[in-house]
This record gives sequence, structure tokens and C-alpha cells, in this order.
Amino acid sequence: MMLTIHVLTMMLTARDRVLEVASRARHDERGELTGNVIFLAALAVAAAAVALIIIARLNSNAAKVPG
Repeated sequence: MMLTIHVLTMMLTARDRVLEVASRARHDERGELTGNVIFLAALAVAAAAVALIIIARLNSNAAKVPG
């Protein structure tokens, strides 16, 4: 449960960061956008991987329940 909350918090933080970077990109044209986009893409991939691991664990535990 805590891992799920942590993943959701990371995803919301990443979303907020993307919105912040996009807002700054409209006003600032110094070229810092590329580094931020790469960082956010890596963060999104990591969050998706964690989500997939959680889903796989839930599915394996659900398969073990007799019924």
C-alpha cells in the first residue's frame, strides 16, 4: 500500500514538474528544456516500471487466492 502511494506521489510530482517546465519554456528560451525533458522522461519510465512491478505482484498474489 505504501509503495502504491509513493508511486502515485512520484507521478503527481512529475506531472507538476512537466507543467512547470512547460510554463517556463514559454517565457524562457535559453535551451534548458532538453535536459529537463530527458530527466522527466526517465522519471516517467521509472514510475511506469514500478507500476508494472506492483501490478505483477498483485496479479500473482490474486492468483494464489483460492476460490
